[in-house]
Amino acid sequence: MSDVITLVLRAPVTRRLEIECLAPNALAALDEAGIARLPAWDGPQRIPLGDVFQIRGGRSDRVRVSGDLELVDALGAGMTAGELHVEGSVGRYAGTRMAGGVLRVGGDAAYGAGLEMTGGLLDITGNAGDRLGAGRLAAARGMAGGEIIVRGNAGAEIGATMRRGTVVVAGNAGPRAGLGMIAGNVLVLGSAGDDAGRFNKRGSIVVFGGVSVPPTYRYACTYRPPHVAVTVGHLRSHRGLAIPADAQSARFRRYSGDMAELGRGEILARSDGR
Repeated sequence: MSDVITLVLRAPVTRRLEIECLAPNALAALDEAGIARLPAWDGPQRIPLGDVFQIRGGRSDRVRVSGDLELVDALGAGMTAGELHVEGSVGRYAGTRMAGGVLRVGGDAAYGAGLEMTGGLLDITGNAGDRLGAGRLAAARGMAGGEIIVRGNAGAEIGATMRRGTVVVAGNAGPRAGLGMIAGNVLVLGSAGDDAGRFNKRGSIVVFGGVSVPPTYRYACTYRPPHVAVTVGHLRSHRGLAIPADAQSARFRRYSGDMAELGRGEILARSDGR
């Protein structure tokens, strides 16, 4: 049994590959030869994982992958336990349907990272694409649990149709954050794009930078939300985010909405000096 299973690309990837088999819990029962036989998909063509990666180690739920993986999709899809560390950027659907464990992406993540996630931690060092922590297009529900941290910026419709869990963006978020949220938490330390919180039912959207509140929200009050202070403390002490010292005592304008839906959601916009 190895402490860590390492996979290194044999050659640059020149067209999209789908490698959904790289879930640490699935590799924990396999030796090196068994891992090499797992399937990777080049369109409809099945190829052995060992043709794509040099593989060292086996029988461990700690996995490290290196190489330019921007054209490699579905890394960590469906993982339930263990640790998967990707040293660079990844393609689409990283951590989709993730239910447990830790997936760390050392670069950027493309469209649909954390799609329909139900548990675990997805930590992205760079930027994230559209539909982070959301549901598939036209799906009734998106993310239903777990925690997503993006240390850069994120694209449009983060947390769309999410039901539970937390999405944190240290930079700026694109338009329509929290679109159709059922519940859950979206926290943006930078600014949020237009139409944040449209059709929000019971979700909480917290924005430290600028946010344009839709007209279907009503101003309720200005206060210091205790749950924001707790979340900020967690992000600083347990996730290592560089958060200003005054963030835990910040005051927020609370807007209730979306009145086009149940009206039980909220947008919290920082008010003190921002």
